[in-house]
Amino acid sequence: MADKKPEEKKPEEKKMEEKKHVCSVCGRPSDAVICHACEDKIRSEAFEKKRDLEKAGKTDKGRK
Repeated sequence: MADKKPEEKKPEEKKMEEKKHVCSVCGRPSDAVICHACEDKIRSEAFEKKRDLEKAGKTDKGRK
């Protein structure tokens, strides 16, 4: 009988398999949703904002 050839994948399916992950913030290739550099930057900006808010909320200075 005739030998069957293995099914070849459609071009759309190949693109889906080869699709690279990219960072949602900067668009660079990354394994995670947000790359480590952007994650650190976002975390430091949030910490700085929190620190500024806490500092502005204090009216007294020094010990009582």
